[in-house]
Amino acid sequence: MPDAYYLQLTEQLRHLITQHAAQWEGKLPAERALAERFSTTRVTLRQALAQLEGEGLIHRSNRRGWFISPARLMYDPTRDAGFNDYVRAQGRQPRTAVLQLESRAHVPAARALNLPDDHVFHHIRRRRYVDDRAVLAESLWVVPERAPELLSIYAGQSLWGLLRERWGHHLANRSISMVSEALSPGDAEELFVAPGTAGLNICRAIFDDQQRPIEYDEEHWLHDSLCIRVELSGQQ
Repeated sequence: MPDAYYLQLTEQLRHLITQHAAQWEGKLPAERALAERFSTTRVTLRQALAQLEGEGLIHRSNRRGWFISPARLMYDPTRDAGFNDYVRAQGRQPRTAVLQLESRAHVPAARALNLPDDHVFHHIRRRRYVDDRAVLAESLWVVPERAPELLSIYAGQSLWGLLRERWGHHLANRSISMVSEALSPGDAEELFVAPGTAGLNICRAIFDDQQRPIEYDEEHWLHDSLCIRVELSGQQ
């Protein structure tokens, strides 16, 4: 079908989704039903759906179909606020699943924190949910000398809060990088999406007020789940 029809179908789908969002309770009809409704092929339909997915209006879940994406989470990666706090502050419901606790070396973390490549870290792997949708898979690499018994007591609570309250660390200095990515098979599986789904990778190296290395974070977000917003105070 010509490009003009593909663009027209995209707009028709956009209007239909807006009109029936409440009735559908977040889930789109099956692709076959949509193709029949618009008298088009599923190939053309999927082109239009992919366009709306790229815009963040809808998202696809493996073996479950297409869903209307909820409002994006406003996220400031420079702030100390924990995930649960800033999600609840926006009227949303957070949840955390701890996937792995282990001790091992990790070269990217070691280099980001200016440590030897073979330095062993406490590794915490988590999956984070907003309103029952998995949106973030993350690895936290904590310097064991700063939190010796961390792995034996960690149960999904705020890591930053624990570092402050139990070990008295002040997370004073951060180096942050953000790049778009195609989710790896492992990250995609943990977020219940197809490998190669668009994502945002945020890495954060954290030091205390004495410039001692504390932690290295690797975050893998679904691209349509958040909006990065950083507030800066003016300087004269």
